[in-house]
Amino acid sequence: MNLIIIPFHDWRKSQNEGFRTRDVHFIKSLSDNKNVDKILVINRPSTWLEHLYKGSKKNVKGELLLNNRNFSLTKVDHNIYITDYHSWDILNQIKKKHLWFIEKYNDPNYIEFINRCCKELNMEDNSLIVQNIFSYKLGINLVAKRKLFDAWDNFLKFPAYKNIKSDLREGYKVLSNHIPLWVTNSQENISFYKSEFGVKTIHLMKNGVNVDFLSNSSEPPKDLLNIPKPIIGFGGKITYLLNYNLINYITKENPKSSFVFVGQILDKEVYKKIIKRKNVFFLGDKNYAIYPSYVANFDICIVPYNINGGQHGGDSIKAYEYLLTGKKIVGTNGNGLQDLEKHLYLAENPKEFSDALKHIKNEKISIDIEDHSWQSKSIKLLTYLAQ
Repeated sequence: MNLIIIPFHDWRKSQNEGFRTRDVHFIKSLSDNKNVDKILVINRPSTWLEHLYKGSKKNVKGELLLNNRNFSLTKVDHNIYITDYHSWDILNQIKKKHLWFIEKYNDPNYIEFINRCCKELNMEDNSLIVQNIFSYKLGINLVAKRKLFDAWDNFLKFPAYKNIKSDLREGYKVLSNHIPLWVTNSQENISFYKSEFGVKTIHLMKNGVNVDFLSNSSEPPKDLLNIPKPIIGFGGKITYLLNYNLINYITKENPKSSFVFVGQILDKEVYKKIIKRKNVFFLGDKNYAIYPSYVANFDICIVPYNINGGQHGGDSIKAYEYLLTGKKIVGTNGNGLQDLEKHLYLAENPKEFSDALKHIKNEKISIDIEDHSWQSKSIKLLTYLAQ
């Protein structure tokens, strides 16, 4: 089977920071599946100004196969190929912001180049997996034998996209009319998509884990060495999902424990509201190649997320990575962790959360992590696609 996949994240970002998101985890695991021949990844459009701002290089790393003005095709792995679109439409990218991506994904010239790449790679008989709501027009216009939409997370609930909710809603509606086969990562999303957009065939496809996640994590990172134990750690982005009131409560109630946060600060307002006590440490973002070493050296792992209508079903990848350590995991009840309640501690309120941090002993049963591997998820995804 040949696959065309439209991920959400820029491939350069994954090459620079590590392959750590749902979309690229699926691509990597699918590329190792014996039933998959070639994968053509449709990278998101970009401009040189964006690369300058982010400090990234124009081209992805790999063997350049085609280069046609604004478009390129690069081989990045034994069977993974990347199409890229470098636009000079800088003013409209600044003016239209997120809407610019919806427009550029559907550029007829990009579609023509994608079709040319399929021909050059002998991939004219293929199946399509759409993982990016912004590419919905491209998704319905590409020719494929079978199509599937991975509707992970409900983007209508993301604060960053509140000004374009009507456009995203239109995208979901169009995809429901043209791509009848969907998967998503929470029951909450399944109910929402069915009621709001009339999606009839949608399967639960929760996030997974790379079973080799801890294979190179024996040495403690240097910036952890001088932090007093026990270390209560969070590995993830600082976003609106974090409950800063809960964090401020547990750091105050557990002054002899060190609270370590490893990840990008995406929401500066949330970061500002977290009290920087002496036992609170922000270590910044870490490449995914070394990030497992931090998780392996936490004494307790936490998921201190909000529980409210702004959530989109939860199902955090970090929870599965935490479970590989066999260490105690404490999370808030109601953010997608309920399916794992036999294996971790769920708290209904700040006091319960704080009480669970008083000792590091983990009395929960171990999980069969193979059932949650990205490999097993990709097999199931191919099964749905072949039906």
